[in-house]
Amino acid sequence: MLWRPLDTVTEYYGSVLTSSRDLRTDACCDTAVSSPLVRAAVSHVHPEVTGRYYGCGLVAPDALDGLTVLDLGSGSGRDAYVLAQLVGERGRVIGVDATARQVDVATRHLAWHAERFGYRSSNVEFHLGDIARLDALPH
Repeated sequence: MLWRPLDTVTEYYGSVLTSSRDLRTDACCDTAVSSPLVRAAVSHVHPEVTGRYYGCGLVAPDALDGLTVLDLGSGSGRDAYVLAQLVGERGRVIGVDATARQVDVATRHLAWHAERFGYRSSNVEFHLGDIARLDALPH
């Protein structure tokens, strides 16, 4: 079998890591350096999603209301759910990740977040896919 870097990445994020405590690096930052708006939005994200967050923080402009945002490497969905609050009910967030277990965590909480944010339906969607092959995703 041919070794592929994506296989290594999906193994690490899908099987090796079970929570943020399992990360093998401390190179990433935390929410303490995020804007107050982002920090407040993080507090409304489901605990399982934040517990499986392996990112490096989120830098986002405050003026996203009504926009569509693409979150590449969305993982468990923490940043997508933060962005969902910033784009509002009229906006949309599309998360793409190559790790099935991470996408499963993210999608499991779609309805919970819509209710938590006071939206009629979820303004977030997640797709399993390779971010180098966005053309292969559904349109």
